[in-house]
Amino acid sequence: MTRSLVFALAALCACIGGCAHVRPYEREDLARPGMDPTHEQSQAAFYAHVHEAREGASGGQGVAGGGCGCN
Repeated sequence: MTRSLVFALAALCACIGGCAHVRPYEREDLARPGMDPTHEQSQAAFYAHVHEAREGASGGQGVAGGGCGCN
């Protein structure tokens, strides 16, 4: 019983410690694209698309072939 009470108290303290007030002038930093956890995934997908178009080959990742990208 004591161990579970200590664990519950520690979990409660951890949850309360995560809350913070963000001032209006600090929100600018949090709104940047780098703060979005999906930003890196979408950026990587975009760069892969550009690389495929530039290589002129399907895939373009470790596959033999390619091309100059000319139409």
